[in-house]
Amino acid sequence: MLIESPKATVTRPHVSAGSPKPALIIALLCLPALLFVWLNRDVPHFGVLQDDGLYFGSAKTLAEGSGYRVASIPTAPAQTKYPPLYPLLLSLAWRIHPSYPANLSIALLLSWMCLPVVLGLIYQWCRRHGFAAPVPWLVTGLFALNPYVLFFTSNLVSEVFFMVFLFGAIWAAEHPDGRGWKWPLLAGGIAGAAFLARTAGIALLPAAVVYYLWKRNYRGALWFLAGMLPAVAGWTLWTHGYAAPGRDVVTMSYTNYVAYQFYNVGWDNFGQVLWNNVDALLLAMGSLVFPQMLVGLPAKLILEPLGIAMILGCVRMSRKHGSLLYPLFGAISLAMLVVWHFQPNQRFILPVAPLLLTGFCFEMAHLAGLFRTAFHHKDRSQRVVAYGFAGVLGLILLCGAGLQVYMDARVMPEIARTDRSNAAQFARLYQWISKNLPANAAVMWESDTALYFGSGHPATNYVVPPREWYASGGDDGVATRYQKVAAFARQHHLDYVGITKIGLQRNEDALRVMAANPALERVYEDSSAILYRVR
Repeated sequence: MLIESPKATVTRPHVSAGSPKPALIIALLCLPALLFVWLNRDVPHFGVLQDDGLYFGSAKTLAEGSGYRVASIPTAPAQTKYPPLYPLLLSLAWRIHPSYPANLSIALLLSWMCLPVVLGLIYQWCRRHGFAAPVPWLVTGLFALNPYVLFFTSNLVSEVFFMVFLFGAIWAAEHPDGRGWKWPLLAGGIAGAAFLARTAGIALLPAAVVYYLWKRNYRGALWFLAGMLPAVAGWTLWTHGYAAPGRDVVTMSYTNYVAYQFYNVGWDNFGQVLWNNVDALLLAMGSLVFPQMLVGLPAKLILEPLGIAMILGCVRMSRKHGSLLYPLFGAISLAMLVVWHFQPNQRFILPVAPLLLTGFCFEMAHLAGLFRTAFHHKDRSQRVVAYGFAGVLGLILLCGAGLQVYMDARVMPEIARTDRSNAAQFARLYQWISKNLPANAAVMWESDTALYFGSGHPATNYVVPPREWYASGGDDGVATRYQKVAAFARQHHLDYVGITKIGLQRNEDALRVMAANPALERVYEDSSAILYRVR
């Protein structure tokens, strides 16, 4: 993966707009993801991430004309957490075929179609900034074939959809004719659409303003604001006007990003949040090159230095090529993540993954230059050290590449098979609930949106805010937390609580504590789950 140092050139490489080569290569890069999506068009992971079911549920209410709501939870409040653009795309699946689960495959295809567009925009962004010949295809290929990208493009989540507008806004803002009003206004309008795809797109606003001011294009900054602010103002007015009245953890978790953030992060725990999030962020960044299949100290020793190298490479790239807007967006986005109430993971950093991969290429090129110099050093000990460091780095990169291929070829298909098997078993529980529980009975269940679609009954998961999760012992505090399940259910008007016996969420302590709880009456059990009625 060591490449020649990318250097700025006066004349940038040119490919004719009619040349089929870039389009053909991008089409080939899309094939693995398309094949994986086709083989898993039943969306076996549906409901596992929860957000996917919430998006799809809100898409259903849009298609039916019943408002923009969180239909799956008992109170069915207005959807004020996720902006409407991605659910609007998914609503086409309900309009084309208003029958679940058959329309999941249509929704997945609609979502996947964003990937080729994003790959083309990534390639063009690299070309526009004159990166040396290997870099545009290396970055585009690393992103397209990344196992985490493979996983998220096979789920109904909004990150890749958001990236279409993110790169579209960057493309318009950096247009050579951007000194007038048309391109900044267009960039602002596209950035507003990005915000309506994911509220994290708000990072584009300060990033673009700083970019225009840096370029001394003061009118451009104003026109950009004129394009973006209507979308921000419109969504802000909607969230305030239709905010659910409750301030309990369920209401905040499902409907209010800001309130949930301030509930979980304060001055009393800010240091802990910052420390944990920086650690998780560097691990997630490094895993883009070396998949996160290691835990503990070995993971930190390999992944975190890779993450730091990405950051250094981004700085180096910006200095050499003047590619400022995307790095500014990336810096603001990562700063938001390190103070967020949920620890960053590969999904959260996906919109900045192309930037990080580009930075990684630049840093590896820089190290390659240092190694070449050291290999010819007159001091033998210096040469030995250089060969040693280069060998270790080469081994890490080779292992990382091998693990990526292994994850693409074996791990991701196995996850899909496991999730498909679990979903088939859980379907028995959902059918029993549909046939035997009172019509309005609400259920607590880990995959609440899957239960809602499978049974028609409202549901929530067991919401344990991050602040309380840490206070109760983290991973070791499961028994303590599950002793409060009955009280949680009563507080939130849940009539039944379920617990899984299979999959990653199976926990012996939780099963034991719930079985011994006199406030819970067992009403159903099979090989996959137990359902209790709250006395």
